Amino acid sequence: MALYEERIVSKLFLLIILTPIAVMGWGTWRTYLAGEGFEIMLASWIFLTFVLLDIMAIKIEIDEEELRIRGLIGLIIRKTIRIDDIRSFKVSDNWMKCYGTMHFTFPAKGCVLINRRTGWSVSLSTNNPEELARVLSTLGVPREA
Repeated sequence: MALYEERIVSKLFLLIILTPIAVMGWGTWRTYLAGEGFEIMLASWIFLTFVLLDIMAIKIEIDEEELRIRGLIGLIIRKTIRIDDIRSFKVSDNWMKCYGTMHFTFPAKGCVLINRRTGWSVSLSTNNPEELARVLSTLGVPREA
């Protein structure tokens, strides 16, 4: 059972992403009508669609054992951090103020920087930074000043 769950989507980014999907779909249709290279174009369009749909949103889940960051589909964007691997975290009121080695950011109200015991630091944007901080503190993760 998840202690915290949030999905972050940017409507502007959504419009920017849907444009190449639509244009490439139109191009795939035109190659079908032309009768040349349709299979390659179709495979490329399907691949591009899956990639762009995956980066369209970020889903954050926290349970008693781990913090999971996933894309919309979860094929490309996926990061799992065990709670006992988190050394500390820092909360910021602006989504552009976190400077982790790995970024999972969209325009949002704030961001959280996760400092890990092993591996790279991870920053993620959230619309509820204090709620996310409360859950991490409840799980025994210390908060940086």
